[in-house]
Amino acid sequence: MQMRDDTRRELLSLLKRDFKWKREKGDWLQGGKCPDCERHEVFARADNPWVVKCGRLDRCGWERSVRDLYPEIFDSWSNRYEKTEKNPTAAADAYLSQARRLDLMGMRGAYTQESFFDPARKIGSATVRFPLPGGSWWERIIDQPGRFDKKANFAAGKSYRGQAWHRPDVTMDDFAAAKSIWFAEGIFNAWALEQAGQRAASTMSCSNYPGEFLKALRLHIAGSDKPTTFPKIIFAFDAGAAGTRKTREFVKLAQDEGWEASAAQPMAEDEDGNKLDWNDLLGLDRLTDKHRADYLWHGDVLLAPTAQDKAFLLWDRYRWNSFHFVFRARTYWCAIDASTVQEKIEEYRQQQTRKLADIDRDEEQRIRMEASREALMVEEIANCAFRVLYRQRDEATDETKYFLAIDFPSDRKASIKGDFTAAQLRKASNFEDRLFAFGGVWTGNGHQLTRILQKQTPDLPDVRPLGFTGYCRDAKAYVFGDIAVAEGRVYRPNDDDFFQIGKQALKLGTSERLLDIDYDADSLDTSWLEDLWAAYGAKGIVCLTFYFGSLFAEQVRIEMKSFPFLEMHGLPGTGKTTLVEFLWKLLGRENYEGFDPAKATPAAMARNLGKVGNLPVVLIEGDRREEASHARKFEWEELKTAYNGRTVRARGVKNSGMETFEPPFRGAIVIEQNEPVNASRAILERIMSLGFDMSNWSPATKVAAQNLEQWPIEKISGFIIHAARRESAIMARFRQAFAQYEAELLSLPEVRTNRLAKTHGQLLAFLDALREIVPLTEAQQADAARMIVQMAKERQQAVNSEDPIVALFWERFDYFEENELSTQTDNRINHHRRAADGMIAVRLNEMEARCAERRLSLPTHAELIRALKTSKARRFIEVTTVNSRNENAPAVRCWVFHDSSRAVVGRS
Repeated sequence: MQMRDDTRRELLSLLKRDFKWKREKGDWLQGGKCPDCERHEVFARADNPWVVKCGRLDRCGWERSVRDLYPEIFDSWSNRYEKTEKNPTAAADAYLSQARRLDLMGMRGAYTQESFFDPARKIGSATVRFPLPGGSWWERIIDQPGRFDKKANFAAGKSYRGQAWHRPDVTMDDFAAAKSIWFAEGIFNAWALEQAGQRAASTMSCSNYPGEFLKALRLHIAGSDKPTTFPKIIFAFDAGAAGTRKTREFVKLAQDEGWEASAAQPMAEDEDGNKLDWNDLLGLDRLTDKHRADYLWHGDVLLAPTAQDKAFLLWDRYRWNSFHFVFRARTYWCAIDASTVQEKIEEYRQQQTRKLADIDRDEEQRIRMEASREALMVEEIANCAFRVLYRQRDEATDETKYFLAIDFPSDRKASIKGDFTAAQLRKASNFEDRLFAFGGVWTGNGHQLTRILQKQTPDLPDVRPLGFTGYCRDAKAYVFGDIAVAEGRVYRPNDDDFFQIGKQALKLGTSERLLDIDYDADSLDTSWLEDLWAAYGAKGIVCLTFYFGSLFAEQVRIEMKSFPFLEMHGLPGTGKTTLVEFLWKLLGRENYEGFDPAKATPAAMARNLGKVGNLPVVLIEGDRREEASHARKFEWEELKTAYNGRTVRARGVKNSGMETFEPPFRGAIVIEQNEPVNASRAILERIMSLGFDMSNWSPATKVAAQNLEQWPIEKISGFIIHAARRESAIMARFRQAFAQYEAELLSLPEVRTNRLAKTHGQLLAFLDALREIVPLTEAQQADAARMIVQMAKERQQAVNSEDPIVALFWERFDYFEENELSTQTDNRINHHRRAADGMIAVRLNEMEARCAERRLSLPTHAELIRALKTSKARRFIEVTTVNSRNENAPAVRCWVFHDSSRAVVGRS
């Protein structure tokens, strides 16, 4: 099948990008780097690049179809090939020939191009539709089928029971004259087999026995010139539990009806690897006569009536002395003893009435095979079948796990997937204990277990577990649980529950699923914007912008080395919680606001800060004055490193070494509390502060806020995926806007700090980029932009001003110091011996006692402890023991500050 030129050109650009071909020789691409063995042995046809293979067939054998490598090219057709009056099946033709690699010759008129619409999701797609015998039809969705619950549909209320689809150019005479007829499940599979030279038909489902078709075929043969010659019936259903079960059932049913019947399978029942169907194998050029002979042998093995029979088929083909195999979801061990075989042969010979010389070679071979069959010793070693799926290696914690699929004979018990440690796989007793936890019983020995694992583990995929939800900087991918996004493409977990994103295999390494996202590729509902604007105005847009920008925090840190914090402060009842919970819904998290750092242990704090990437971390009520059990363990200064994406807290790794685990901060900090943060200048410069009050509230705003509360998460949670998919466009727009806004902020006389211009400039740039997916009006954007600029001006004032608590403290200190006698040497308020250099050492208890004596007000001790560290004019240094300059005074514990202005004046 010749590839279309436009498809070929698109593929070649991707192949050249990914495989780094060393040479192009004629019609061949050669010397590409193999993703498995990493040797430059990959080759493909340049003129028709359907398949990419590694040339090291014995040692590697890696092989993929371009449809598997680049599904995005073969996933949407009606936009690229528009339906016209001249060609009403343009998209269907392209899909069948390019995505399915099927030859359309003789098939014109056998299908039509139709459309399907999902009323629940309000999305649609073009389809390719085939009429079926009995008046029904079947259609396949061809435009991004992953968006729908089902990729294919049958005509409602119409039955195809007992029927079989076949090519319109194949007649009953053709079927009657065939040596064999293969019945595949799908229409594409039957078409692929016919294209490979094998007479075939489709049952449309593995549950549909083609009884009516076979009855009609029998009648046709009875009336032909060869009424006693019948084709062999081969049931060639897909690999898998349902297909294999129905294959056995239908073969017996056909045999009971008088047909010679057998089976064909694209792979062994217990074989590892991808489950390929006949259409897949056509694309890989693996439907030749030789290949089909192998598939028929797999069918014979599948139909083996007993474990002994299956063991004999395997031994006869491979001549192993001992091996394991699976029969009806149980694991068996087979061994053969050559001496036993010889004894059996001698017994057979002695039973013969003829002379040994009269036994010909064929008879002797038959005797040998019978002896071998009886000499096979088969024992059950597990009441289940198990297969190692992949290896999960966490480099950060030096932990490795193996994930196994465990199947049981009962149809009522679904396949179980569980994790095993290396120790549980290497030792039979440990394996027995772990398997028993899933309901399996192991009765084999260590040697047998090792042999099984030797076969199952050489080419295991290595899956990287992410200890956090969201964006992984190394992989350049978002992993949100059951959905992932990379380079604009949406991924779903494969059958083994991990994401295969290019050459990377990723999954969440935690069972906690923070987000519940309902994503529709064709629909992004932003009608909530009206309620958000009515309820919160520009403040709502500013907070939305920060949440939106947090989805790209890591990308910003890579380029600009920092990402700002957002503070939402205001009295209770001003709507902060309602707004935060709504914004979380946009990101797929329901009934969540944040966590209180004052109630969190250091370990819990570290986990909350480290469990997300490119998602907000909301700290609520972190400024409460009452003493909490862990309050003293959290200071705003600890978040200083989070601004640059560095670790906030470290912990030791549980091993015999001295390693520590210091995960970087990957999220974005949101502080939601009643009062503004009071911290050092360095912290305040990192925070963009937004105040909430009741000044603009009205009955209308209350209704709008209530509407926001009622928005169902399933209607709006797709926002996060739409944003992540537009990463490239959003970041391009952000970069372009940031330089302009930073310069404009620095030009304002009210903004004199570079960091404030940078943080608020980033927020303004994301406000621009937000319009990529949210239809803000010009007025809404302008109002929000003015508010951000005002936030920058007010933050500059806050950075320069002193906390009222601190200002009152120094007012009292200056009063006491100014009223000290010049000759006083035993009761000075400043205990520091280097007072002339601007150093100040104050005992808080002494200060409080003096104020009490003179009836001067002073903030509480707890308030002073919290606020004095933020002192600006007189910079806080430490709390330590100093040798007092007062005469006859012992060493005292003081709060130490430095006042550079005092050093210049030289006061003592």
